[in-house]
Amino acid sequence: MDAYYLIFLFILGLAIGSFLNVVIFRMDELKTILYDRSHCPSCKKILKWYDLIPFLSFVMLRAKCRYCGKGISYQYPIVELCTGLLFAFLFLFFGISWTLVVYLIIFCILIVVFVYDLKTQTVPEIFVWIALILSAAFGWYFGHFSFIEMILGGLVGGGFLAILVLASKEKWMGAGDIKIGLILGFLLGYPNALFAMFSAFVLGSLVGLLYVYLKNKSIKREYLKESLPFAPFLIFATLIGLVYGPQIVAWYLGGMYY
Repeated sequence: MDAYYLIFLFILGLAIGSFLNVVIFRMDELKTILYDRSHCPSCKKILKWYDLIPFLSFVMLRAKCRYCGKGISYQYPIVELCTGLLFAFLFLFFGISWTLVVYLIIFCILIVVFVYDLKTQTVPEIFVWIALILSAAFGWYFGHFSFIEMILGGLVGGGFLAILVLASKEKWMGAGDIKIGLILGFLLGYPNALFAMFSAFVLGSLVGLLYVYLKNKSIKREYLKESLPFAPFLIFATLIGLVYGPQIVAWYLGGMYY
């Protein structure tokens, strides 16, 4: 039975990932999602249902529009596949439960923030606020920690980033990162938020070093942006902290007091 649920949630994730792509690409005109049918951004041809099968259509069409032959963005299959894997991954840890439903909703919103920030180096405020409200409303209940621990987690995540933003006058990171830090803290509580924040900065530093190396060596430097957004690292660290944080913190504290 678990295998059936796993497969179902993976396929559901692919389908929802397809919708998330539409939201990301139409972020500046979200209202068009309600009345504009999916079409090729190059030739504007309305796409048939068989051109919209998540992930499979991209593979069968060999990454090209059926009608004009223009390339299809690799964002489509990547977001779809990652969303499907996310659904399956969280199911393995939380099973079929309301906890799973809440976390899937929040992380679907965060996927939009993740990808949009990578593309534009700005966070979509409306989606960040929705995720923040949901995290504040359900973090302590589904996270199985106290309300005080949730507030402390928010102070660790949002408070520390707020200090960095104010000290650098938004040169090191933007104000939007503060709200994502709050989401991290509210979802994980204290002390798991400490582990997640540490993970975000370590991962960000490693990727940043690789990015600098590629900028110095790449013959296609024009494709690399001037700086890396930090929100994706916070979001990824939130996911890792959610599923592995308690075990790692318990292991660390156990070794420290051994």
